[in-house]
Amino acid sequence: MAFTLEVVGKGFRLKSADNKREIDVSPKQAKAWQEILDRRAREQGLKNSEELLANVKIAVPEAGDSQFKIGKQYDLSDTDTMLMIGGNVQFSNPDLIHAYREGSLNPDFVLVPTMQPEGAPAAIDAIKAPASTPDGRKQTVKTYLDKHSGSAEERTNAAVALMDSRAAFGSPELQTSRLKEIMDVLVEPYEGEDAKKKIVDALKQHSWSSTDGEGIDDKGMDTLISEHARTAYGIQ
Repeated sequence: MAFTLEVVGKGFRLKSADNKREIDVSPKQAKAWQEILDRRAREQGLKNSEELLANVKIAVPEAGDSQFKIGKQYDLSDTDTMLMIGGNVQFSNPDLIHAYREGSLNPDFVLVPTMQPEGAPAAIDAIKAPASTPDGRKQTVKTYLDKHSGSAEERTNAAVALMDSRAAFGSPELQTSRLKEIMDVLVEPYEGEDAKKKIVDALKQHSWSSTDGEGIDDKGMDTLISEHARTAYGIQ
């Protein structure tokens, strides 16, 4: 399964799909990759890589990957996968993409669109509003999540869409308080430690890419989720 590209300060790293491997990128690679991503951004009609990374995730293939497999890995529908393939004009054949080689200056970057659930943009705007209150934000999150509660997985994925936009919430302190509020609303309907633990485990397994370098990073998110689950829900 493909690596996900993450922004770390002014550089990059690769994270495996199972969150167990991280590959640091050298300054030389980071410079070359930045130039490639800026070029990809212009191909998409965007100004630079910062705008690009606000709209897509970047997948870097491992052996055996194809764009079809990457679409499935990132939970895209068949229709959205075909749109993704159509947008990756740098590949003449969606099956012919090359596995990452350590130290590569020109890896095959696959642009994966970020598909937000219905209502997510409006909910994010309400959560980040400077005049918002804790009760008002929680009601916004509840109204939004209740529209995506066909299953625990659907509800969790909808919450992740909000949490993935944490950089928009402001400072790390503001991000922390709002992320905890989203978690509280997410787990509220579920009774029993086992049910809540499944939700928490799903959050911890998510790759919390910080595409702009401003959101709480992956390790910080894992710590926040674990500590809040322990103190608020008694989950170890």
